[in-house]
Amino acid sequence: MNSRERIITALNHKEPDKVPFDFGGTLATTITSVAYNNLRKYLNLKEVTTVMGDPICDTVRIDNDILELYEIDTLPIYIKDNTICGEQLNLPTIYEDEFGIEWKRALDYYCIVSSPMKNGTKDEIKKINWERYVNKDLATGLKESTERLYNDTEYCLIADIPFMGPFEGGCKLRGYDNFLIDLCLNKDFARELIENLTLTAIKKWEIILDQVGPFIQVAALSDDLGMQQSSYISPSMYRDFFKSSHKEIIDFIHTKTNAKIFLHSCGSVYNLIPDFIEIGIDILNPVQRFAADMNIEKLKKEFGDDICFWGGAIDVQRQLPFFNFKEIEEVVKKTLDVLAPGGGYVFFPTHNIQTDISPDKINFLFKIFQELRNYYN
Repeated sequence: MNSRERIITALNHKEPDKVPFDFGGTLATTITSVAYNNLRKYLNLKEVTTVMGDPICDTVRIDNDILELYEIDTLPIYIKDNTICGEQLNLPTIYEDEFGIEWKRALDYYCIVSSPMKNGTKDEIKKINWERYVNKDLATGLKESTERLYNDTEYCLIADIPFMGPFEGGCKLRGYDNFLIDLCLNKDFARELIENLTLTAIKKWEIILDQVGPFIQVAALSDDLGMQQSSYISPSMYRDFFKSSHKEIIDFIHTKTNAKIFLHSCGSVYNLIPDFIEIGIDILNPVQRFAADMNIEKLKKEFGDDICFWGGAIDVQRQLPFFNFKEIEEVVKKTLDVLAPGGGYVFFPTHNIQTDISPDKINFLFKIFQELRNYYN
């Protein structure tokens, strides 16, 4: 099987020849610039100009030599768009993004220090020029480049996250604490903000899918609904405010492409998975295995027939930075024993590979997986 066939097979809950391998296919399945440059030096690869994927999280796009070395199966398709951080380099310590959100650098990351909707009024929503973020020029040349990749390579092509989800967008524009209060006490404002974020996301997807719809195999969404110990909101509140918005976006995507739907939603989202399945989400990422109720055996047993798991190979918080090679190998073996049978699994750690993870461990993780990934040895 080639890479594209391998992932399509796995996402149809069948066993391919090998467990598929993603590295850099999305903004949520990649590596920080420091860790990436350390890895390249460790491997004695030539110096390259690092292409940033998301400067807010200090993550990068992966070069072809790394993709070939580790036999990666995925490749991202994306627009260079500052509303999703684009490829800006050398950002100042404090800067204001396209929405008026103020960010401040904290070591390798940026944190929100000020959100533009300070009062929670509908006038603030109207003041945002939503059409500004729907720029068809961003997709210039995208059809030609994607069609060329479709015809000339064997990668699984992923339309990478083009816009923030309605929950995460509300939190960023209003401030997390304020938006969560709005969902209880300022509901009309919250619903109007969610509606505008949803419509803008659909328009962004329309721009992209009009160009690449026939050529992609996965369409990636992101809306971080989970924390370490629970979801941010209850399942009932999710159903009241966000489920229909997510479904509206997914239903639109399905009018433009046959691609599978990938949702990145960090943390503990166990209680929301039945809703994700119901609205047509095919793939859950990450599998944050040490968040509450995100045990991989439990997830595979309860939901493995209905949703695919993308990630979760080893935890980047508690395991990969601290484990020795033998312990890393044991975790990878166990993960594959649990998640790979019957298909429905794509290999990657629980989240982006962080700066504190040494290159020898990254290389060992990827190499040991290459040795173990065959379904039938």
